[in-house]
Amino acid sequence: MKAKHVSGKVVLAVVVGIVGVWVSPAPASDAGQAAADEVSQASYYDFMNTWLYTHTGNSRGKTGAQHDPARDNIRALFESYGLPTVYETFTYLEYTGENVIATKLGTTYPTQIYIIGGHYDSVNNPGADDNASGVALVLEAARILSQYDSAYTIRFIAFDMEEDGLIGSNDYVDRHLSDNIRGMIAADMVAYDPNTNHANVYGRTASNPIKTTLGTAIGLYGSGLTYTIGGDEPYSDHAPFEAEGFQACLLIEGEVWSNPYYHTQQDNFENPSNLNFPYAVKMTRSVVGWLVDQAQVDVVIYALGFAYPDGRPAYVNPIGGTRMRVVVSGLGAAVPQPGTGVLHYNTGGGWQTAPMEVVADNVYDAVFPAADCGDVVSYYVSAETAAAEEFSDPRSAPTPSYSATAGYGQTVAWANPLDTSPGWTIQGQWAFGHPTGQGGQYGGPDPNNGHTGTNVYGYNLSGDYANGIPEYHLTSTAINCTNMFDTHLKFWRWLGVEQPTYDHAYVRVSNNGTTWTTVWLNGAEIADTSWNQMDLD
Repeated sequence: MKAKHVSGKVVLAVVVGIVGVWVSPAPASDAGQAAADEVSQASYYDFMNTWLYTHTGNSRGKTGAQHDPARDNIRALFESYGLPTVYETFTYLEYTGENVIATKLGTTYPTQIYIIGGHYDSVNNPGADDNASGVALVLEAARILSQYDSAYTIRFIAFDMEEDGLIGSNDYVDRHLSDNIRGMIAADMVAYDPNTNHANVYGRTASNPIKTTLGTAIGLYGSGLTYTIGGDEPYSDHAPFEAEGFQACLLIEGEVWSNPYYHTQQDNFENPSNLNFPYAVKMTRSVVGWLVDQAQVDVVIYALGFAYPDGRPAYVNPIGGTRMRVVVSGLGAAVPQPGTGVLHYNTGGGWQTAPMEVVADNVYDAVFPAADCGDVVSYYVSAETAAAEEFSDPRSAPTPSYSATAGYGQTVAWANPLDTSPGWTIQGQWAFGHPTGQGGQYGGPDPNNGHTGTNVYGYNLSGDYANGIPEYHLTSTAINCTNMFDTHLKFWRWLGVEQPTYDHAYVRVSNNGTTWTTVWLNGAEIADTSWNQMDLD
């Protein structure tokens, strides 16, 4: 990743509206899941260890001894997967750089292109995380997806001279301005993780569509990865694409801003704290699943499919007996074996199994056990093929698995559509009323109305917040949640706030009005131009 240089202060209007609904994400596609399951930690490890020159003393800087050998290895690997590969050569000052570009031609829409890229140069260090890790992700995606036809063209690109100011990606965009690029993801620093299991997705507000689909793919295919969608971070190879109006975003590790090895000689393969390979595999799975769904890759599937015609329960009866209908089907050439359905569950004491009740051939009822009220019951289901091969749902269970809460249902403790003022405590320029659509000196302007109705609670309903202000609070009246568990706060926001180096937006909760716990703060600059729902645990 290129070093960041930031100056000045950006101020944006802060307007929040309250009340909302929850919409469940779409399920993983069978093809996306099958391709994500092909991601191999052994393969990823081999790219990092053998091919990309990440060891102590190596350098892939533009004059580094390992720069050209790494470039040539990347091309050789692409070509070994049967992908036509070229160097696109450019000059920068007195230096020559080369992007390595492999193309998988689409069968239906060959002129419409999806791109996954990462830079292979370093800052004269081994650059294991920054950014051999991203290149290994690109190589693993190419290894898997090169086996299958895709409706859209996919390009796998290793960019050069990113660390000198995005030189390689700028050159690529300049050459391909007339290309029909439907989406581009830059994978930059995707292997450092001190067990937070979190990813960041960054991009301009205009790139919200691709950021949203990538975030969804992380949730579907990332084996339990969590993620934050942030604002503009124009410091990696997605930025030149965004600047020309293409949909593009950055996928980067969750702890990038606190990575102690960033741009140091300790960013090497041997450093035991530097590379978290299971985490990098989850990042890779996410991108592979995204590419399959977006580029319509025709992945050959051999698996069992599981359907829940009545849905999966959010709550199960604490005394037991809640039923979930499960229908098992064959995908591809797989044939399900009747009578082999099993419910796997964990109420806190470890995984246990119970045969599902047979309703008809390959149709079952899973019957949930008793659990203490408020406990989370983790579960998944499995069945076998006629060849005695076991498949489960989720595919890589028990990590991840599904869950339900032992309880009698969901209760709304408090709701207010803000048609009239609820009388909350305000400080500074917090106010209840009708926003006027002003502000936006450094981002999107305020809305003209609430998400529902005309009123909101907002800070300065007539424009931006001032420079250099202290904390000012909007505090609700007490909300009675006695004897409730798994409590969530849901609301709609329209938020503009500078990155947390300078400004902060918080949501805090208290059970006594004195001691407050932060449940959310902005991890990056936010410049909303529409209402966005938040659901906070």
